Amino acid sequence: METSEFYEGSKLLLPYSQSTGISIDKVNFLVCQFVALMIGFPYRVILSPLRVSPTTRHLAQVLTGVLLACFCFGWQVRHLFAQTTICLAIMRFVKPGLMEKVVFIFAMGYLSMTHIYRMIYDYGGYTLDVTGPLMISTQRLTSLAYNVADGHADPSALSNNMRRLAVRRPPSLLEFFSYNFCFHNIMCGPFCFYKDYISFIEGTNHLPQTSSQSNVNSSEDYQRLLPNPPDPTSNVNSSEDYQRLLPNPPDPTSALLSKFFCALVCGVMYFVAVPLYPVTAIAEPEFAGHSFWYKMFLLIVATTLHRQVYYFAWTLSELVNINAGLGFNGYDSHGRPLWNLIDNMDIYLVETASSLKVLLDNWNKMTTKWLRYIVYERCHSTYAVFVLSAIWHGFYVGYYITFLFGGCFIFIARTVRRKIRPRFQGSANKARFYDLLTFLATRVAIAYLIFPFIILEFWKTVEVYIQLYFWFHIAGVLVALGLLAVPKPQTERPKEQ
Repeated sequence: METSEFYEGSKLLLPYSQSTGISIDKVNFLVCQFVALMIGFPYRVILSPLRVSPTTRHLAQVLTGVLLACFCFGWQVRHLFAQTTICLAIMRFVKPGLMEKVVFIFAMGYLSMTHIYRMIYDYGGYTLDVTGPLMISTQRLTSLAYNVADGHADPSALSNNMRRLAVRRPPSLLEFFSYNFCFHNIMCGPFCFYKDYISFIEGTNHLPQTSSQSNVNSSEDYQRLLPNPPDPTSNVNSSEDYQRLLPNPPDPTSALLSKFFCALVCGVMYFVAVPLYPVTAIAEPEFAGHSFWYKMFLLIVATTLHRQVYYFAWTLSELVNINAGLGFNGYDSHGRPLWNLIDNMDIYLVETASSLKVLLDNWNKMTTKWLRYIVYERCHSTYAVFVLSAIWHGFYVGYYITFLFGGCFIFIARTVRRKIRPRFQGSANKARFYDLLTFLATRVAIAYLIFPFIILEFWKTVEVYIQLYFWFHIAGVLVALGLLAVPKPQTERPKEQ
């Protein structure tokens, strides 16, 4: 089925799509991101919190975000409105304690329904439809519900992160829809916690202690953080009155240039190099005719290039958000501004990681933070995190194969690190040799484990694994069994006095 047959976004740019060979869904996505990028500068400067009220900034977010969503996704935007509106009603009429659970079940259920529907009309396809924004919307809605619930809970029963993100005052109608439809975040995220977003809208994220670092919940709470707090006897009574007291925001030019060049390189790789070595070629009959070593080489190259798709989309989204002013995260030890609040990946650490844990910690980081906040900090189960992550992505069997075996190999890698790594720390050369081995193992592991996530289908995955003799699975089992016979390294005994 051609994309144009079921894609509900605008067809205005269809002639350009046909002339360039880029599908209309991707053309619309790029145009919307470019428009959001252009609007971001006047929003940050002209509609700065130093110039206008939070209400004006919220209205601009909602109106622009809805227009961009309608252009890119057409009538499918109704799913965003349905999910957010019903979750808002649940937050308003169900008491905290039960409310967040109902929101979680409904939001995840609605997302799951759209995933299944998409599998019916576009099985195995990668068309950019509304399921992408719905995935980010689900993160916003569920996290906000738990933010509000934590705001009503006993602080002593919460983790430090829960207390930091707790919201004592539920959002107004305008704040709620602004958070869920902000124009620079609606297309591709990255996910942002509610308190960080409100801090950005009110301009208080530029204060010495920002909302991502303190336990504050409204504009009034920030008064004590102002660099020049007003005289208590003066005629200052509203958040708008404090505009003149807010500090000037730092210049994001350096961060913008860095993100721009990174997005440019990843974009060129995506449109030029990725078609030369598509991951889908692994599932083609021609793949079986190659030698084992070439198959592994092709697997590593194809999956590495495929990551450029995500690098490009996420870096472009980070660029758009920073240009609008969202992303400031305080200052480093040298007084330089940090614009990494919603960075979604660290490309260097992903590509040079010497363990699966380091790689996963730096891949889709905002989703990892959402999973940690929603699941791990509440039930402390790594496998529950993997299950939710798989359901959030959808219902293709390939997702579950990747997450199932990924969890197993992470457990094995942790055991190796605990039992084997200390034996290589006696000298610098041994340590470097260990790091080299784990780096190479991680490159192979990520290629071997991640391709089912991309080709999606069960039998195609099994066919590829058969052609590779399930060698990495077998190696994992042998390593796990061998580790059972390896004693834990003895810790150094304290010296006798």
